[in-house]
Amino acid sequence: MISMIRRRRVNINETIKNRHSVRKFKPDVIKNEIVVEMLEAARLAPSPGNGQNYFFGVITDKNVKDELAVAAGKQMWIADAPLIFACCTDLSWNLEDAAADDFGRIVNNYRFGESFVSSFKNNPYAKSLNILLHNSDPLLPMAHLLLTATSHGLGGCIVGFLDVMCASKVLKLPENMCCLYLLPIGFPADKTILNEKKSIHEISFYNLYSDN
Repeated sequence: MISMIRRRRVNINETIKNRHSVRKFKPDVIKNEIVVEMLEAARLAPSPGNGQNYFFGVITDKNVKDELAVAAGKQMWIADAPLIFACCTDLSWNLEDAAADDFGRIVNNYRFGESFVSSFKNNPYAKSLNILLHNSDPLLPMAHLLLTATSHGLGGCIVGFLDVMCASKVLKLPENMCCLYLLPIGFPADKTILNEKKSIHEISFYNLYSDN
């Protein structure tokens, strides 16, 4: 049992270390069982209050991929991926309409201050602010998607340079949903280049920042 746990830990650590951004893909089709495994990994990701406020479109249609690439600032390499995950969120809950005793409103009051939360009321940019507030909803599930992809020899790149309203329109999403990111996935066509990362010392501190 201990040796099995150690092997799993090594596998997870190696997958994390091997993950890197991929922007050039082979045309090979990804098996459906791998796609399902990636979606299952995303489904199991943690979320605030277990709200699971994320949705993933599985995009393989060439025309739709082309339109999404255009919505991403005409980064046409995105359309070359055999599969694009459209990473979406549900905007139904919003601060502007939340009651004073709504738990989400209470949490945001505590985190950001009541004056900030109150600014949503009758704000002409309330919808854009609401999208911004939901911006992190799919991020942890996307990390699960990427790591699962990496474990199968696949790679991808999180695309946040995106006209979210245009992408949502391309996908024919309902009014209460928005596509926030694209995640093109495929087998890497280029040699792996791992970017240099900051040291642990540069990204952490113990107890008080002033003690370091």
